[in-house]
Amino acid sequence: MRMTQFLCFGATLLLFSLMQQTQAAATSSKNSNSPGIVAQIQPNPVGNQAPNPTTVKPQQQRQQQDPKCLQPLDPGPCRMSLDRFYYNKDTNSCQTFKFGGCRGNDNGWGFRETCEVA
Repeated sequence: MRMTQFLCFGATLLLFSLMQQTQAAATSSKNSNSPGIVAQIQPNPVGNQAPNPTTVKPQQQRQQQDPKCLQPLDPGPCRMSLDRFYYNKDTNSCQTFKFGGCRGNDNGWGFRETCEVA
């Protein structure tokens, strides 16, 4: 029994560490001043003329919500304290909460961007 508890605790710590590193990487890339609209260069098949830039807009938000977003906040019964995001249908926004590390429901996202896209 103790070996199982040790392995579960070690796996949980590993997942927590990986999630922290992933969130740090997402935060640093978010602060890199990446534009919302990107110019793509299309090749011009005629002679030596300059290529034609084309503006590409970000995808429009979907009209239908993901059913996961309609679930209530559920941090789960475990006692870890992982920063996660959930969609609050009352305020129509993604908000932070402390995830316990196990169970809960599907309305728990590791990144604000993932929550907002859903």
